[in-house]
Amino acid sequence: MPPSTTRNYLQDKGYNAAAAMTKFRAVKFSAVETVTPVTGAADLVGGVVQHDVTAAEIIRGKGASIAVEGDTLMEASAAIVTGVRVAITADGRAVTAVATNMVHGRCIEPAAAAGDFVRVHLSLNDHVMA
Repeated sequence: MPPSTTRNYLQDKGYNAAAAMTKFRAVKFSAVETVTPVTGAADLVGGVVQHDVTAAEIIRGKGASIAVEGDTLMEASAAIVTGVRVAITADGRAVTAVATNMVHGRCIEPAAAAGDFVRVHLSLNDHVMA
């Protein structure tokens, strides 16, 4: 069953977009009040973008709405089961955390396969798996 479409969020924040972004993927800070897509699994995550942002939209001044606390959907890179800790891939998708991964949340609604959406309760850059 796909995750429900309602959100239980505590905080979203608007930021300037430094590059095109794909919704429900992790982003990092690139400057003050500015985010960009993550480029590595070890990047420090600033949040999860809530809508697509294209290069043309950035030129017209569109920013990005970023989930920074609470529950959000994330695009999965593989199947993810409920209850596991979630890390990110180099392209910002969710993956089950393993040893040495930085944990960014916990899965509260699963994804059956890559490309599905998983609901994650965010705890950004919480700790490294041991």
